[in-house]
Amino acid sequence: MQKRKNPWFIHIRQMLCLGIVSVALGVLLLTVVYCMPVNSVRRNVFASAEKFFVQPDREDARGRLQKYLSQNRELYTDAIMVQNACEKIPGKNPFEHAMWVYHLDLDENVWTPEATLEYLSGGGDTAGMFLHQYSRYWHGYLVFLKPLLQFFKWEQVLWLSAGLEILLTFLVLAVSYRAKRWEAGTAIVIALLFMKPILMLASFSMAVCWVITTLALLVILLRHERLEQEDKYPELFLLVGILTAYFDFLTYPVVTLGFPLCIYHLMKREEKAKKSIFSTILYSGCWALGYVAMWASKWVLADLTLHTGTIKSAVGSILGWTEAVGGRHRFAGGFYVIGLNLQEYDSLFYSVLFGCVIAIDAAAFVTACCRWSVRKAAACAVPYLLTACIPFVWFIVVQHHSGLHVVFTFRIMGVAVLALGMAGFDLFRRAGTGRRSEVAKAERAA
Repeated sequence: MQKRKNPWFIHIRQMLCLGIVSVALGVLLLTVVYCMPVNSVRRNVFASAEKFFVQPDREDARGRLQKYLSQNRELYTDAIMVQNACEKIPGKNPFEHAMWVYHLDLDENVWTPEATLEYLSGGGDTAGMFLHQYSRYWHGYLVFLKPLLQFFKWEQVLWLSAGLEILLTFLVLAVSYRAKRWEAGTAIVIALLFMKPILMLASFSMAVCWVITTLALLVILLRHERLEQEDKYPELFLLVGILTAYFDFLTYPVVTLGFPLCIYHLMKREEKAKKSIFSTILYSGCWALGYVAMWASKWVLADLTLHTGTIKSAVGSILGWTEAVGGRHRFAGGFYVIGLNLQEYDSLFYSVLFGCVIAIDAAAFVTACCRWSVRKAAACAVPYLLTACIPFVWFIVVQHHSGLHVVFTFRIMGVAVLALGMAGFDLFRRAGTGRRSEVAKAERAA
């Protein structure tokens, strides 16, 4: 028997408690991490730093793959992460490090993390380097990265990260197929192809959002009935937003919202469009609240405790990230940025694959209309179509950042592909199930 839904004041109280605990735990973990020594971290990083910069000369298949990865993976963000893991400034306590997140750089005005790591790995002197800080982010990835670098070289950490991504992806697919949710597994595979998974495996910074996403998918696939019965979905989406703000480096964050939303709609299968629209907006709002509040709490905490000026810096950055591109009107700039991100799919393979997804959607909708009604078919498709709009909203709102970092922001389009794919597959399955139910009823009546 399904329990009665919690009143909203209970949800608000629970989400507030969850937020406070998350901030406190986040500060504690980072402070503890900065208590660790960095000598072994530096040795392990500098021992493999050359692989960041030297282009392979081999012309065989392995050499071409290495060259492709070195030219296309996100080295800049990875290098910043490694810099932050290596640094321990004399005279600064662990809490100051956790709030400020210091790093040394060769340039005073422009960050050059790859060149800085290469310089330091060659035994360069830090006396003439410049001290920078990156207090706008939580940098929660250090909770895992710094302990790993105590024992493993950087390329070994990348292998561990890739192994975790592969393991979690296969777990999601295995659980979905075992639960006879073949539409979920199939659509996830198609969407993942549009996110260029090989490059995700080759970069630590690109792994963060995918790990959070797959963990959220596993929770929903394995615990949907309990979450629904105890009315815990608002808290779940809030927590996913919090984790994304804490661990991610503003890469492709809305994937951690869009993928779980699609799986939720598949498991829930609302019969009325209004309810599915409401749940999409509600849980998107919970995710956004967790994401924004967790991020803002770092700015407030750093300013209150150490007077870092982070709030002013963060507000300036947000205004820069969200400003219209090239003096264009906001919507014109948004569509321009959408076009830039779509250029990542300029090969025939993606065009054919996306065409197949659209063809499946069209065939499924026609089939559902014939077997059901247009109203029922629309009610099934609406939540997926609404979820498919999330990447475009993000590109329009955060257009300057999305235009500047196309090399990884294009992965947000995976949400649209997943939503469209699942819309078609879900329509086919539900229409077929509904048809079989009608036949069974007719047979029983006869």
